[in-house]
Amino acid sequence: MIRQTAFGDYTLYTLEKDNLVVSVTDLGATVTSLRYRGREVVLGYDRPELYLEKDAFLGAVIGRYANRLRGSAFELNGATYLLPANEGPNQLHGGPMSYDKRRWQAEVKGEELRFTLFSPDGDNGFPGNLTALVTYRLEGDCLYMDFEAESDADTVYAPTSHMYFDLAGQGKILDARLRVNADQIVEVGEGLIPTGRLLPADGKFDFRTLRRVAEDYDHCFVLNGEDCCTMEDGGIRMEIRTDFPAVQIYTGKFLPAPHKANSGLAIEPEFYPDSPNHPDFPSTLLRKGERFHRWASYRFTEA
Repeated sequence: MIRQTAFGDYTLYTLEKDNLVVSVTDLGATVTSLRYRGREVVLGYDRPELYLEKDAFLGAVIGRYANRLRGSAFELNGATYLLPANEGPNQLHGGPMSYDKRRWQAEVKGEELRFTLFSPDGDNGFPGNLTALVTYRLEGDCLYMDFEAESDADTVYAPTSHMYFDLAGQGKILDARLRVNADQIVEVGEGLIPTGRLLPADGKFDFRTLRRVAEDYDHCFVLNGEDCCTMEDGGIRMEIRTDFPAVQIYTGKFLPAPHKANSGLAIEPEFYPDSPNHPDFPSTLLRKGERFHRWASYRFTEA
């Protein structure tokens, strides 16, 4: 059973299974709350106005393109697409007033909660009339997310979920322990734009065994497989699996009030940043009539 309650002018949908209770709003298809054994483990806001005013993307679905696009532009089929910039000269997370600020259409199908968004041709500069679909479901103590899409013209598509985790509920995620199944990271330069090179995940970037986060990160790790990462804190373990090729780890250094810096760890399964401008990166091309499908799962246990 999925409960529905008012969330200002929007609707909040609550899924419950075993030890998990997850609340999602049709504003941005956003996870506003995720409780494991009664403990809140994600950051959120208590009013929809804050999701609309702030730019932290708390819990939202990101599209059309998660992370950054250099110079707010890319080429496709010989044409150059110029996009509105929202982070200096670059575009971040799909551009201004993007998917996180939109009302998605919700549908309850048994124990699944599905959100659909129509993104018209030219939306924030991207080509093609695109229909995005995100499905949430619970199986035991695991949250599953499916990302799907179709377009009537060739385009690029690279969504993610932008949940910030704080398993201990203490707002001190630099003390949390993290393991990332990655041997490489995407090298970035000015503006956190990729240089095109991959570097070994050595030194401060070596999370191949569980260790304390300790310092700030906003980096893309290249995954070795579907086993993405493990986070432990406050007696809770979260294991993430995904078929996205990478994961962005962001320690929330610039989280706006009412949250504080480093009070949540964003773990974003994704494609590499700026992939359309790097032919050697995994392709984010979604061809006309093709079906996009990627998934991520979040399993919680006691540590």
